[in-house]
Amino acid sequence: MRSPASLALLLVAPLLACFADGGSTTVATSAGLTTGSGEPGTTGTAGTSGAASTGEASTTQAGTEGSTGASSTAPTTGTPSTGAADNCELAPECAAGVVEDGEQCDSCGVQRRTCQADCSWGPMACEEDLETCAYWRLPAGQGVWQRVAVEPGAAFAPKEAVVTAIALAPQQQIFVLTASSYHVLDAGTQQWVAAGNRDEVFPALAGRTLRHGSSLTAYAPDTIVHLVADADVLAFTFVADDKDFRLDLEVPCCGPHWVGVNTPPDPLLVRAGYGKLGNDEGWIPGDVQALCPDQMPPELFGYGLAIGDGFVYPYDVGYCADFYSPIPYDEFPPFTYPGRPANDLVAGAAWLDGLWIFR
Repeated sequence: MRSPASLALLLVAPLLACFADGGSTTVATSAGLTTGSGEPGTTGTAGTSGAASTGEASTTQAGTEGSTGASSTAPTTGTPSTGAADNCELAPECAAGVVEDGEQCDSCGVQRRTCQADCSWGPMACEEDLETCAYWRLPAGQGVWQRVAVEPGAAFAPKEAVVTAIALAPQQQIFVLTASSYHVLDAGTQQWVAAGNRDEVFPALAGRTLRHGSSLTAYAPDTIVHLVADADVLAFTFVADDKDFRLDLEVPCCGPHWVGVNTPPDPLLVRAGYGKLGNDEGWIPGDVQALCPDQMPPELFGYGLAIGDGFVYPYDVGYCADFYSPIPYDEFPPFTYPGRPANDLVAGAAWLDGLWIFR
């Protein structure tokens, strides 16, 4: 097994994943109120000139019309129509325009129906609601995703789009970075416990555009972290004793391991990534000995995963840093489980006692 120093250098190439914002707009629905009025029905009967044929005066329900024999009836009230206004008065189910939410659906939506203009409910339909999905969590060994909604009152929660996530497994914390801020999530309680200016924690990022990040706790209690900013990759170590991210290396992005038939078409278009020791879940189908024959690894040490648009790209961590064959996003096991996040909503990923995906 490689030493911590050599592993840190090797990870500069494989632990790269570039995030693209998977934001989308909230669908707003409204129902305009229209009214209709039922006019009373009127009836009339034409008089007959009975005098012409019988010599008798014609009669009608309304009376006689003299020599002309013409007759008419007074208007009578017909059955009221069931227009919008009438139904809202006679048999309303709801107040027109009211929206009602039901069960969650898809990866980031709710069943929703709207009260129509005639005060009756329209059909339930699954509509995207971004407030229902701040992040998703798949606990280790489980097969159903947990969806966690946005917490408007959480003082330390992200208020802008997430760019990347960094898992510090020994500390049970996840650092979530945006374009300008950092936010700390306690993985045990799932509470946001701290936040601040991003450049105070990562001063090397000042003035740079953060594109992606990834992390791996190869030698606890420290964690290797890689961030891509502009066109460079910066390698850090979270030093547990100092509680600080130490900059170890800065090189141009992205290295020769990202060139080949199995790599993402463009590293800068990758959405998210994470690193993990071992392959306990069996999600990586490749053979590390076939992938890295020159090193002849006795077993898989760890792997990294780059999540792109439509595909995930697994690669070796610890030996040759080459890529396994890409796997369609919808066929990669964790993203086939119920409640999984949709590919276009993925913006940050981290492994800490399970897989976390941040929107």
